[in-house]
Amino acid sequence: MSKNQSKIAIITDGGCDRTNAEVIDLGFDIVPIPLAFPDGSTSDSDHFGARDFWDALLSDYNKLPKTSQPSRLTFDQKFQELADAGYESVLYVCISSGLSATYDVACMAAEDAPIPVHVFDSRIVTLSMQVLCQQALRAVNAGLSVQETVNYLTAVRDEMSLLIVFDTLEYLVRGGRAGRAAGLVASALDIKPICTFEDDGVIDAIKKMRGRKKAFHSIPKIINERYQDVADKGDLNYMLLYAEDVSHVEELHAFMKEDKVPGTYTGTNQIGIIVGIYAGPGTAATLFWRDLDPADYKN
Repeated sequence: MSKNQSKIAIITDGGCDRTNAEVIDLGFDIVPIPLAFPDGSTSDSDHFGARDFWDALLSDYNKLPKTSQPSRLTFDQKFQELADAGYESVLYVCISSGLSATYDVACMAAEDAPIPVHVFDSRIVTLSMQVLCQQALRAVNAGLSVQETVNYLTAVRDEMSLLIVFDTLEYLVRGGRAGRAAGLVASALDIKPICTFEDDGVIDAIKKMRGRKKAFHSIPKIINERYQDVADKGDLNYMLLYAEDVSHVEELHAFMKEDKVPGTYTGTNQIGIIVGIYAGPGTAATLFWRDLDPADYKN
């Protein structure tokens, strides 16, 4: 993906589970998510690579930080910085409004920004947000306006599937991010829920399986059913996401290949601190999306 060649700035936030240093060559910026630790110290998501986070979590769960939304001042400064850099407008791909109040804060800041700002609710989280940013860059570099890019990005988002198998819902429930899946007792009888983000950006369980292997075996069937009408179009891609142990998604990938899921495999990536705090060890996920043609969304 080439860097941003347009006058439309693309930004996202730490909900994408990456730091600015990790995306600097991709052409977009990240607004970090604030972190508050039990000992009273503070930091933000830009200071934690994925591996450092998982090492800390596995050593002592009680030292995990809490997250909050970036402040209004943070957004004010970011929007002014982008205006000073010569951008004429901003497209901000925001962490799901079903998980965080970040969307609301950003919308308030956008009203007084020195240049037009469109806050796009990703309705999703982690590497899915990075994919949306890369697709947005593809669109603006192809000459699409902000509104055309939003229309394009909405179509890409609506074709996405993030399917997550949590080893336990304990971390989500403790952190208040379990959404409609909060009622599940995932530890009972070794139930492994397959969760996703619904249209309103809230996490929900779409299937409950007894044991990890059965959950993994169900995912290819869900994917094959969802994308059966576009399997031959050649624009479907997928990646695998893991928490602390890559072997979990390697096992999942074996089931996917056995069942011949459609799409081009783009690699395996590690979940970072923002999602990791609420996902916990043992988490494995698949992310599917389509590379739609931006030209189809240009008026």
